[in-house]
Amino acid sequence: MKPLKAFSKQLFGARYERITKSLLVCLIIFLALYAAEIKVTIAPFILFLTATALSFEVMWQGISSAGNADRMMGLFALPFHNKRFVISYLLAFGGYAFITKILPVLTIFWVIGTSSIAQIGMAVLCACNGCTLAAAWYAMSEKKHMVPIFLCVFWNCGVLLSVFFVKPLMLLGGIILTSIVAATCYLLATDVYTFYRPAPAKKLISRSRGSGNVLLYLLRYLFTNKSYLVNTVGLWAIACFLPLMLGQLEGLNAMPLGFAILCLNTPICILLSCDPALEQAIRALPGQAIRFCSRYCFFIFSVNMSTNSIYLISWQIQNGGIDSLDMVTAMLFALQSAILSVLLEWRHPIRNWKIESDLWHHPRKYVVPILMMLVSGATGSVTWAIYLLMGLLIVEGVVLALLGNLN
Repeated sequence: MKPLKAFSKQLFGARYERITKSLLVCLIIFLALYAAEIKVTIAPFILFLTATALSFEVMWQGISSAGNADRMMGLFALPFHNKRFVISYLLAFGGYAFITKILPVLTIFWVIGTSSIAQIGMAVLCACNGCTLAAAWYAMSEKKHMVPIFLCVFWNCGVLLSVFFVKPLMLLGGIILTSIVAATCYLLATDVYTFYRPAPAKKLISRSRGSGNVLLYLLRYLFTNKSYLVNTVGLWAIACFLPLMLGQLEGLNAMPLGFAILCLNTPICILLSCDPALEQAIRALPGQAIRFCSRYCFFIFSVNMSTNSIYLISWQIQNGGIDSLDMVTAMLFALQSAILSVLLEWRHPIRNWKIESDLWHHPRKYVVPILMMLVSGATGSVTWAIYLLMGLLIVEGVVLALLGNLN
């Protein structure tokens, strides 16, 4: 089918080279973990839940990518069959999600766990179900009526409850297959134009660019991309429950570790990478390095600080003992991660990505959290963490000054 070939080449490359790269990554992961002889007991429902949730999230990001409208516009100019077009569209994005994002994660589970062949097959089936569920929910969300929304919620809750409580694999497999067939039948009856959604807020965002107000642009960009807000709200929820887990670590001040974990807010740290036009406009003007980066840093710091504030309040409620040093540490971790994120984005933006999912799952997103974890782990107390972070901030201040002189 021509649409399948067109979408596949756009997602995997002209020669499908991304398939080879992903399979090579899976092979390296398998050999490394197999040689290390790491074995962990993983409950089957954890494996199935991970496959379902991860595939749903990756597939949703793929089909809601802002560049899909441009890809589909050219194909709409040619004669096409509605069902074949829908099948091609979903197969291309589903295959892309499974091969490039889901398969490496499942490889880790399969190597370090003790899963049987039947459980491995069930995990693959759950991944396929997550992809079809995401596509069906995306198509239903276009109607904006309460009945489809309630149906989506009921459907997804039923699948999740089945993964949690249904133990026999044959019964669970029947439920998952029924879900896949139902989602596929619904998608085949869906008009392909349902998946064509031009970016709704380009005019609003372009006004912010023209006004020169960087913070206004960043705020509008955040509020017009709902998935970015969902990620931030998810971190707020994690901040509420994280003190419950970290507070149980005896003989270790685990509070700074929570600050390091909570700085993993990928969407707000890739705003230049996901908007090449903005980056080109900023770099073309003189003196924009410090002007843009300082405001961008303040924006990330504000978001990080909101998460850290919720974390501190939750820690005080559950564990108690919050003092002024902890508040200073929260501010320093938020500021340090913001500066490092902006430096990475300015000096090493992510290139050659196909859809936004590539940005969200790029390995670069782990650089700042890992550095923050090293800082929190290398210090035996909050006081030493403050000293180390202040020293790093002084060094980065010198780097930023040099950056301003160079630009």
